[in-house]
Amino acid sequence: MNKLIIAAVLAIAACFGTALLLRAQDKPVAKYEYAIVKWEEDRSVLNYYLPGKKGELIRPEGIVYEEQGLAYASNQLAKDGWEPVNLNSSRVLFRRAVAR
Repeated sequence: MNKLIIAAVLAIAACFGTALLLRAQDKPVAKYEYAIVKWEEDRSVLNYYLPGKKGELIRPEGIVYEEQGLAYASNQLAKDGWEPVNLNSSRVLFRRAVAR
């Protein structure tokens, strides 16, 4: 009887010990950096807000309307690995995964 109780206590302790050691591991969280491109109607320029840079103004040639300007900016940033996340009538929010 004594041996049975000791064996049961050891089995329960082994189960708890195994459960504590085999916990689920934390998954790494994806890190992103964000950029905004804004069309300024009064000056017909694209205003880039990229990480590490202040507002950068670009006036593409032959582009008059905001749809053309935002499409141009989307194509240019897509070449660098940016993906559009949110679209507005005069802005586009982009994100890009950060290398660790």
